Amino acid sequence: MKSKSARAQTRPLPGMSLAAFLVLLLSSPASAGPPFLTDDPEPVDYLHWELYIFSQGTHAMGETSGGAPSCDCNYGVLPNVQLHVQPGMAFHRAEGVPLQWGPGDTEFGVKYRFIEQDKNSWVPSVALYPLLEAPTGDRARGLGAGRTRAFLPLWVQKDFGDWTTYGGGGYWINPGPGNKNYWFMGWVVQRKITDKLALGVELFHQTPSEIGGVHSTGFNVGGIYDLTDHYHFLFSAGKGFQHARETNEFSWYIGLQVTGGGEAPKAQESAPSSSSPASFAWTGFYVGAAASYAWEKVRENDLVGHTLASYSSYSPKGADFGGLAGVNFQFGSAVAGVETDVEAGGVNGREATSTIGMSLQNNVRGSVRGRIGVATGRTLLYLTGGAALANFFANALFEPFSQARPGWTLGAGIEHAVTDQWSVRLEYRHSDFGAANFVSSNFDGNSYHLRIRDDSARLAVAYRFSFSEPEPVIAKSKN
Repeated sequence: MKSKSARAQTRPLPGMSLAAFLVLLLSSPASAGPPFLTDDPEPVDYLHWELYIFSQGTHAMGETSGGAPSCDCNYGVLPNVQLHVQPGMAFHRAEGVPLQWGPGDTEFGVKYRFIEQDKNSWVPSVALYPLLEAPTGDRARGLGAGRTRAFLPLWVQKDFGDWTTYGGGGYWINPGPGNKNYWFMGWVVQRKITDKLALGVELFHQTPSEIGGVHSTGFNVGGIYDLTDHYHFLFSAGKGFQHARETNEFSWYIGLQVTGGGEAPKAQESAPSSSSPASFAWTGFYVGAAASYAWEKVRENDLVGHTLASYSSYSPKGADFGGLAGVNFQFGSAVAGVETDVEAGGVNGREATSTIGMSLQNNVRGSVRGRIGVATGRTLLYLTGGAALANFFANALFEPFSQARPGWTLGAGIEHAVTDQWSVRLEYRHSDFGAANFVSSNFDGNSYHLRIRDDSARLAVAYRFSFSEPEPVIAKSKN
């Protein structure tokens, strides 16, 4: 399959203040061609698919909003027609406010290319790409727009050898108190530097998106590096230069693109049997689902009225369910890879004897980890570790609190490939989320300090994507 420039949306989510709302509206002007905000008109090839696992964000006026992890999923359902859906987790951080993290808004779209460029003339590719953004995030926590929004753009592209230029713009329908509909325009110039690396520069502009708002103009510099025919690393960084302090002091994008699809490869008589352990390799991209049971250890120190201190410990427990995605590379019997997961459920617990009556719930958690192991045929023994993030809801004296806590996680597991595509695993992990501090706004002098550790056992199933390789061309001999 031909590798295309990435085209997922980088979409920070609105915060609870004007600055964070401006971050949202500047950084999510359109469904974009990663690592840029401006899109191209090229749909995914018919019966092919592409996935982008990415993180992005924007910082302005002391606030940072973005998404991590997010997944942009595209499929060529018909010639020149691409279906698009983009779920993801969102985060928001303001000065003096705990980090908020949870499900963000979800984007749906259809790209239709009605003119395909002629390489021998000046005729460009042209496409419509209407989008609908569903308010699946929590606006009260700064993780969603709180309203259904729509974008109606037109994109064009023309290629000149190693050079590609594309851009256009469209109109955002942006309902809600204080909001107004607005325009977004952008253009990208990109050049293929080597067989594997392409670099580009983007310039974009957006009209005011709220009553009394400001225009914003900015740029991004980024690139796409082809790791293999099916794996591509994407990156960009940029900032605004018109009203930058209010809208975009710094923004970034980093992601992995995975492509595949098409007809399955034809079986060859000389090829090893698919059931043979010797023919199996762990290399590949995979997605899966997991169920886990977690038991936490919470040590709590409370200060009541500036003077009275109390101490307690308790153990919240519960089940979580979620999804995972990752990529493996096998080198002999050694296997190394990267994996991300997101889980939701109900890990709950409360103090048994304290007068504070603190209760704690962990409803969402996720991680980005490395994996390294040793494979014996279809069985893989591995270690895993990396960064973790969990969102906690607490209640003390009938006063609610919430806070997203970063931490680390470390564990081990065993995975077995039942078929060439399907595998099952059993995994144990220990996580440490540090200390969460809550200060009461209802009771002067009350504060609560919670030290949170976590152990979990996890059962998961994964599907590994295999890619069609081009059939060898056999030259016919002349008579």
